[in-house]
Amino acid sequence: MKSYTLPIVSSLLGSAYAASHSIDVGEGGLVFSPNSTTATVGDTVTFHFYPRAHGVARSSYSKPCAAIDNGFNSGFVQVTSGESATTFTITINNTDPIWYYCPQGDHCQAGMVGVINPP
Repeated sequence: MKSYTLPIVSSLLGSAYAASHSIDVGEGGLVFSPNSTTATVGDTVTFHFYPRAHGVARSSYSKPCAAIDNGFNSGFVQVTSGESATTFTITINNTDPIWYYCPQGDHCQAGMVGVINPP
């Protein structure tokens, strides 16, 4: 009996401790807020979009303004005012650094970049 209940208990405990993190995209200018966050395996990170048009795409440290193959990309979210009802959520699968940027126009070149689990 114990061999069957232990995995269930471990599974429930693992999901009970998963945290949710929020990152604002474009609130107050060409910024992610916060632009650095730490998350553990199983946590989720949700991006909340603000005016005008922004997105979030995975990049790398060496090429912060270029999308990586097989990375995530929210697409552009158009917002006229306030916070959009549209969000974009990723689940953390490991604690390696995850670099991201806004692919809209020259937003990245203006500093709109961020990292989850900085080195």
